[in-house]
Amino acid sequence: MENAYHNLKDFVSIPPPIGLLSIAAVAIRNGYEVTIIDGDAEGLSTEQIISKIVEINPAIVGATIMTATIEIAKMFFTLVKNSLPDACVIVGGPHSSALPEKTLVDLPAVDIVVVGEGDYTIIDILQALEKNDNLLNIAGIAFRHNNEIIRTIPRIPLQDLSALPTPAFHLLKKHLYRPYGWSRWPSGIDGPLGVIFTTRGCIGKCNFCASKTVFGDGPRNFSMQQVIEQLEFLVHEWNIRILYIQDDTFTLNSKRVEELCDYIISKGYNKRLEIQVSSRVNTINPAMLKKMREAGVRWIFFGIESGNQEILNKMDKNITLKSIREAIRIAKQAKLFIGGNYIIGSIGETRETAMDTINLACELDQDYASFSTAIPLPGTGLYQHCLDNNIPLPAWNDFGNVNTPPISLNKNMTAADLYELRDCAVSRFFKRPSYFLKLLFRMRAFVVIKDFIKMYLAIRKEKAEKRF
Repeated sequence: MENAYHNLKDFVSIPPPIGLLSIAAVAIRNGYEVTIIDGDAEGLSTEQIISKIVEINPAIVGATIMTATIEIAKMFFTLVKNSLPDACVIVGGPHSSALPEKTLVDLPAVDIVVVGEGDYTIIDILQALEKNDNLLNIAGIAFRHNNEIIRTIPRIPLQDLSALPTPAFHLLKKHLYRPYGWSRWPSGIDGPLGVIFTTRGCIGKCNFCASKTVFGDGPRNFSMQQVIEQLEFLVHEWNIRILYIQDDTFTLNSKRVEELCDYIISKGYNKRLEIQVSSRVNTINPAMLKKMREAGVRWIFFGIESGNQEILNKMDKNITLKSIREAIRIAKQAKLFIGGNYIIGSIGETRETAMDTINLACELDQDYASFSTAIPLPGTGLYQHCLDNNIPLPAWNDFGNVNTPPISLNKNMTAADLYELRDCAVSRFFKRPSYFLKLLFRMRAFVVIKDFIKMYLAIRKEKAEKRF
């Protein structure tokens, strides 16, 4: 959190690490003892985390790593190995799944990289290590052997997600997890926060998304019974008030949406929960959104990305400006709070097309908007575009979004141009008097004003420290 957000870290959500919780649950079901240390949630320093690990003295230490945390991971796992030289270090996540061999080169203290989903891969690894078997027989990993790096055959994504146990939420301290700042605008409720996946994967082929490196192509559903079991645990054991449904596209299947909404309504959870979902503009209809609102869905976020049709086409978004406007219209009609995600600087972007995006965001007048610059993450079409066109890429630590220089993908746009356009987008959207007055009218005015003041001061500090 400190590395990525600095003065802005108080505005960022800290959700339960659902991927690790799923892996932990499978390991526990197979008889292994598991502990999770969430350093960000617990506010621990690196030294404190290492101390906790040494105290546990585990046979295996694992973590999810991202592109922008490679340098942190290198330092961290070197300290782990120095303290526990016999421990086996395993990493997974989108970066290592996209570049498993490179990850082992960059992180000398890592022994095994999991490629793709790790739920069952971890069991194969644990059993092989116990029996001192050859890791070559395990699909979906890369590892070191006799000073060589070996990558095994790909592992097919798990098709029957109903075989997975409920994530091991009991391993976490529930009070540590919090939503984004704007989640509390409607009611002032700041948590507790719960997270659920009802599907894995997405129908989209967007060239900026690295989700497929872990989840593969296409969506797969958890059984509704699994979803309900997780919901019941979070409601009764964690006493959650805010629920993030983390599916890439919650609205893919209208029958499943209706079934879950009907269950929430029948239990009366819609009277206590504020739910947030993500959606695509071409997967919704008025009846669905009306049902979602009745079930307690307050926020719906759309990946709008651009206000220029040509740029949308180059992103492989498979949506139109007409469908964007229509989706916002019916979401407003359903009385949902609406968020829009936008990207500036994608392939083919010019100052004029970027202004199209800024103008569209202001025209649509959502309740919240997020403006990021395009990041060519490994495993994405943007990353391959950079390789194919000899576009220089920065060190991994500069693949962040908030406090790192934008990465220019177009010869006609410099990093300074992207800084300026992103700043313009934020200013144009959030500094409109009509927007602020609307927030004060629709939301808890005191909460909104307090957040705007805190954000203003935080951004001033970031600019003063030349990070924003």
